[in-house]
Amino acid sequence: MRKVTVVTDSVACLPQHLAAEYGIHVLPVRLAVGNRVYRDTSDDLPPSAVSQLQRAPAIDTTPWSPEVYRRAYDEAGVATGCVVHVVAFSQFTSTVSLARAGAESAQRENQSLQVAVFDSATTSMAQGFVALAAARAAARGGDLATVLAAAEQVKHSVTAAFTFDSLQCLARTGRATRLAAWASSLLHVFPVVGLSQGRERPIALTRSRNKAKERLIELARTLDEPDRPLHIAVVTSERCDEAQEIQREINETLTPEESLVAIASPVTQAVAGPSLLGFALYCGQ
Repeated sequence: MRKVTVVTDSVACLPQHLAAEYGIHVLPVRLAVGNRVYRDTSDDLPPSAVSQLQRAPAIDTTPWSPEVYRRAYDEAGVATGCVVHVVAFSQFTSTVSLARAGAESAQRENQSLQVAVFDSATTSMAQGFVALAAARAAARGGDLATVLAAAEQVKHSVTAAFTFDSLQCLARTGRATRLAAWASSLLHVFPVVGLSQGRERPIALTRSRNKAKERLIELARTLDEPDRPLHIAVVTSERCDEAQEIQREINETLTPEESLVAIASPVTQAVAGPSLLGFALYCGQ
């Protein structure tokens, strides 16, 4: 019998079938432009709206209020009485503190409810893999400590890397100004950026989209540990052909135990721009 329910954010970019299979509650994140607030869903943000937001001069990605998190935990905890929320990295967002305030409120109102807010120290499918590890442990009947330990293990081994046609979209949030300055040091370059343990780092400035893809594949190969099972997800904003091409090449050369293509959520696409392409991977059970 399941003892823990796992919640994660929509920016974890989890494929719907996996969220459904493991009973993961996906909480749409918030995005605002002017007085208009959007939820990270295809209903609120169809492709036409995402395209407009990619051109907006400023966007607001401030997380929800604690009350929104409280309600989400109340709903998620009905079946098990215990919730683990795997959130995006605390270094670049206040989600962790606001979610923890919501957790405290939920537990005050319902003293039989346990809520643990877990900082994944990452985002996109790297966060998704942390949430999946937690949910798989929960599906095996693990208690709160077991589920948190599974999440912690993947948190410390998962890595992500991405390329963009430009970092200017991302720079609007104020969270990537250093990377944007690095990438703008040369004209007409395609930056490759890594993310691990809550830290972003510049990897390469390439001269073409194809060179950026080659660099991503090369990086995935260097991160593979042949004696441990490889889990990898190729993340794309809208160009599935590119993602499938990378997935095929990785599958042929690295034989991963788990290989996915994940579509970035509408808010992720709005924030990062239309050309997002990358991967998240970890080695381990």
